[in-house]
Amino acid sequence: MVYDVIIIGGGPAGSSAATYLRQKNRTVLVLEKEKFPRDHVGESLIPFCYYKLKELDALDEIKKFATLKPGVNFVDNEGQNQSVWCFKHVIDDEAHMSYHTLRAPFDDALLRNAEKKGATVLEEHNVKNVVLDSPDNLVHVETEDSSQNKHQFAGKFLLDASGHGTFLGRKFKSKKVFKGLDRTAFFCHWLNNTYDQPLSEGLIKIIYLGGEKKGWLWVIPVGPNHLSIGVSLNNDYVKEQKKKFSATHPETWMKELYLQEVKEAKALDSILKEARLEHDVLTIGDYSYYNEKKHGKNYAMIGDSGAFLDPIFSSGIYVAFESANLVTKAIDKGFKNPADMDGSLAEAYQTIDGAYVLLEKFIRLFYEPETFNFAKIEFNAAEEFIGFKSAYEVLHYLLAGDFFSKYKEYTIFIDQLKTEKNFKRFLNLTKSRHHEDLNTITACGYTFESIYGHLMEDSSKAGQ
Repeated sequence: MVYDVIIIGGGPAGSSAATYLRQKNRTVLVLEKEKFPRDHVGESLIPFCYYKLKELDALDEIKKFATLKPGVNFVDNEGQNQSVWCFKHVIDDEAHMSYHTLRAPFDDALLRNAEKKGATVLEEHNVKNVVLDSPDNLVHVETEDSSQNKHQFAGKFLLDASGHGTFLGRKFKSKKVFKGLDRTAFFCHWLNNTYDQPLSEGLIKIIYLGGEKKGWLWVIPVGPNHLSIGVSLNNDYVKEQKKKFSATHPETWMKELYLQEVKEAKALDSILKEARLEHDVLTIGDYSYYNEKKHGKNYAMIGDSGAFLDPIFSSGIYVAFESANLVTKAIDKGFKNPADMDGSLAEAYQTIDGAYVLLEKFIRLFYEPETFNFAKIEFNAAEEFIGFKSAYEVLHYLLAGDFFSKYKEYTIFIDQLKTEKNFKRFLNLTKSRHHEDLNTITACGYTFESIYGHLMEDSSKAGQ
C-alpha cells in the first residue's frame, strides 16, 4: 500500500497530525519506536491547547485524568516575592481552565484517538532509513521492529514528528542551537507533599534561580498529592557541579545536584517538609535547538523535530499541535494541487517560524530577571492606566499560548517593552505579593475540590 503520509513518531505532534489528516480523508501511517503508554517530560498544558484538543475530538478523554490548571504562580529566587497570573482574566470561555497531565496517559490517549480516526499505527517500529529522492517519486521508509525484523513502507509525503530525536535533522545535519539557551533539566515526581494555596488551586509554580545558574524550577501538581518538580540549569553551571559531586558521588551526581537545587529553593521548604521522591532523578539535555530547513517537496518537520525552545512557558505541546495543524493543511492543499505544495508549506512555516521568534524573545525576557521579573509583576486593580492594562493583558495572552495568530504584533510589543523608558513606566504600575500572603488567601478563586475532586473520586472507586 502507498500511504498519503507516513509519520515518524507518535507523540503529540505525530498523533495530532495523523488525526488532522484523517479528518481530511488522507491515508496515514504512524511509526512509533516505543510501546505506549510511556513516560515523558512536559506535563503542563497552556489554555490554547483546549481548542486543539477539541478540534482533535480528544478533549473529553483528556478531562478524565488531567488536573485542572487555572494559572501560573511565579516566585523569585529568594522566595520573597511572587505573583499570580489567572487565565480567566483574559480568556472568557472554557479554555481559561487549562490542564496538567502525566504524559503516559495523555500521549497514549492522543495516539489511540488517531487510531480510532483511521490512522494505521505501528508501535515498536524504529525508523532506520528514509529515501526521499526515489525515481518513483515516493518516500520509502525502512523500520526495524522489536524482534529485529525489517519492514519497508512507501508514501507520498513524510512528516518527521520524532521529537528531540530529530530524525531528518540528524540525516541532513541541519540541527543548530539557540545561542545562550544551552541548558540541562533534571526532574522527578514527589509524593506526600503539603500544598500551599497556589498548588491547592492547581497553579504551576515557576521559581527563578539567580546568579550563575541562569535557570528555574518548575513545580507541577499532576494529582491531588503528586508533584512533578524539575530544575533547568545553565550547562556551564552543570559542568561545574558535576565535577564537585562526582568526586564523592560519581554514580549519583545528578541526583545530588537535583536535590541541592530543590533544597535551596526557600519557597519549597514547607511544601516538601515531609515529601519523598517517587523514582530516580531523570535528565534531559541538548534542548533549545532548531533545524535550518524544516521542509521540502515531500517532507516536513513538526513539533520538537523542527525546533525546541526552553519549556519555561509550557509551550511545547501547543506548538506541536498547531504546527501539525498548519502543516497538514498545507499538505492537503498540495495534494489537491501539486503546484501549490511548496508555496503552501512556505506559508505555513512563515507562521511557525514567526511563532518561534516570538517565543525565543519571550523566553530570553524571562532570563533577564534583573530587568524583567515576572514574580514582581502583578496587575493592580486600583490603577486606571490603560497602557499598563493592555501590556499586562498581552503578557497574559502569551502565557496562555497566543504565539501564532499575532506573533508580529507581540514581537514588536516585547521589543518596545524592553526599552528602558517603557519598561520603567510599566514597572512603576505593578505590584507583587510577599510569599507568605499566598498561604492564606485565594490565588485564582478555586477550591481544592474543584481542581482535584474528579481525580479523588476516580482513585476512591479504584480502591473499592
